Amino acid sequence: MSEKEDELHWADEKEVVSSSKPLKFLLLLFKVFPRFLIHIFAFPVGFFYFLFSSRARKECIRYQKQMREYTEGLRSEETSFSRKTVSSRKNPPRIRASVQIISFSLCVLEKMEGWLGKIRYENLISEGEDLRGLIERLERGEGAVLIGSHLGNIELLRSLSSFNRTGVKRNVPVTTIMEMKATEQFNKTLEEINPGSTFNVIDPENITPDTMIFLQEQLEKGGLVVFTADRTSARSRTRVIRKPFLGKEADFPYGVFLLAQLLRAPVYYVFGLRTRTLTIFPRNYMFIEKSAVSLDVPRSKREEAIASLADEYVKTLEKYTLRFPYQWYNFYNFWLLNEESEGEK
Repeated sequence: MSEKEDELHWADEKEVVSSSKPLKFLLLLFKVFPRFLIHIFAFPVGFFYFLFSSRARKECIRYQKQMREYTEGLRSEETSFSRKTVSSRKNPPRIRASVQIISFSLCVLEKMEGWLGKIRYENLISEGEDLRGLIERLERGEGAVLIGSHLGNIELLRSLSSFNRTGVKRNVPVTTIMEMKATEQFNKTLEEINPGSTFNVIDPENITPDTMIFLQEQLEKGGLVVFTADRTSARSRTRVIRKPFLGKEADFPYGVFLLAQLLRAPVYYVFGLRTRTLTIFPRNYMFIEKSAVSLDVPRSKREEAIASLADEYVKTLEKYTLRFPYQWYNFYNFWLLNEESEGEK
C-alpha cells in the first residue's frame, strides 16, 4: 500500500460497489433462488475481492492487528474488569482478512434482503431491557435519536421500518442523516428495489436551520432520527472529537454529537449484527442501549455533554467490536489522525 493510499480519508475512497450491474444481477438471483443459495454465492465473490483489493485486505490486517495488540494488553492487566472484558470477546486466534471481507459480502446481501422485505422483526434476537423501553416510548408517540456505526448492518432498522416491522404497532417515520456520495451506486440500486429506501434520507451537506426544524417535528411526531458516528465528516474533516478506540487515538465526528445534543431527545445506540460471522442461514442480533448522558443542559454545559456522549458512544462501539470483530466494515486507516484537527471540543 502506498503512503498516499495509506493517508486517504474514507470519503476519498472509490466506492466498493462502483456499478449497479452486479447488484441488479443479485436482485435477479433473489427472485429466482432460495436465500441460502444466494448466501453461498457471497463466499466466492468475497474471496475474489480479498484477492484483488489490496487496499481492503491490508486495512483489514491493520485493524485486526490493532485489535490483537489491544486485547493482549487487556489480558496482561490484573484487574477483574479486564479479565471479564477479554473473556467476553470473540477475537480470532489469528489474523484473517478474508473472513472479514467475506463477512462484508454477506452484509451487502442482507441489506438487499432487508429492502426486498425478506427479513422480519420476529426473526431478530434482542438482548436487554432498553429495546423494550424504546418500543414503549415509540408506542406512546414519543421520538428518539439512534446512533449507529459501520459495525454490522445499520440498514436493518431502516428497511424494517419501511415494511412497518419494527415491533411497534404504529408506523414509525425514520429520518436518516447519511453521506450519500460515498455509496451512490448502492443507494441508487436500493431505490430501484424499494423506492422507500431513500425516503427521508438527508445528506449532511444539506443540513440547514430548516432541517433542524424538520428533525424536531419528526421527533415530536414520534419518529426516529438516525445517525452513524464512526466516520468523520466528508466536508468538515477537522471538526472532530478525538477518543481512544481499541487502544489507539482515533477521530470521531463532532457534528453528530452536536446535532444529538441540539435535538435533546433520548439517545439510543443501535447495532444490527449477524449471530455467526460466516453462515448461509443468517440470523441477526438487534442491540439497543440507551445513553445515560443528559443532553437537556444549559448552553454553558453543552460541550461537556457532547464530550460525555462521544465518550460513551466510543466505549459502546468498542464493546461490540470486541464481540463481533469480523463485522467491522471500515476499510480504511481508521486511526489516521487529521493533523489540522481542532481536537476535542
